[in-house]
Amino acid sequence: MPTDQKNDETCMNTLIEKVKTALWFARRPSFWAHMVALTRRQFDGSAVHETKAPEAKAWASERAVPIADALRAVGALGAEDSLPAKLPAKLISDGEARAAKAAVTMGGPGDLDLIYQAILATGAQRMVETGVAYGWSSMAALAALEQTGGKLVSVDMPYPKAGNEADVGIVVPDEWRGRWMLIREPDRNGIRKALAQFGGEIDLAHFDSDKSYVGRMFAFPLLWRALRSGGMFISDDIQDNFGFRDFCAQIGVDFAITESDGKFVGICRKP
Repeated sequence: MPTDQKNDETCMNTLIEKVKTALWFARRPSFWAHMVALTRRQFDGSAVHETKAPEAKAWASERAVPIADALRAVGALGAEDSLPAKLPAKLISDGEARAAKAAVTMGGPGDLDLIYQAILATGAQRMVETGVAYGWSSMAALAALEQTGGKLVSVDMPYPKAGNEADVGIVVPDEWRGRWMLIREPDRNGIRKALAQFGGEIDLAHFDSDKSYVGRMFAFPLLWRALRSGGMFISDDIQDNFGFRDFCAQIGVDFAITESDGKFVGICRKP
């Protein structure tokens, strides 16, 4: 096939996919604000933040410590306190069996022990998370909230055109779903609705959704304002850009960083 013809086909396929994406969003009015925000990013220069990922990863790597040290650094554990037990291995193996039944491939688990241990260490009862996919972090959180008597509200936007709606949260055991609410909207609408379920005040926030710099700088302040004094904030994949670093500098709080499978998680607590 001539090069020009290949290029024409590539351009046509790209155009078709863009039209399909636009139609996907068009059928979901509650997603329109998110679509506008995504479109704006293509022209406002904010994408430059994502080019700094190598520097952000190096910065995070230099500061990463084990979970126990991270929780002590932010005051969630005392110097003599023991780290709570890890997430039971059987929960993970059972979750893997449920995930294997999913029709759509989604993201893998993050640092499940950190989420589980952070809830137990702080006694958190009111938690909001963004980003669910298979529901690994949801499962870890609910395993701990079952012990603290708490509740989880999660925000998750389906992958455009992927048809993954039925598989979101698939690893969460049925017996824990009474403590769990899933809001299937983008962060722009979903976070506010999630916080409203707790009257605007929460004990712990876990961010794992729109991890662009702009996405973080939109969502982080909303979640931070809702945290009670002493509440904990956790953000996955801080190596993608300097959003976590810059946000902590803006609000003037100390932070800690842990590492899991080559990715980095940021933690801080509200004074």
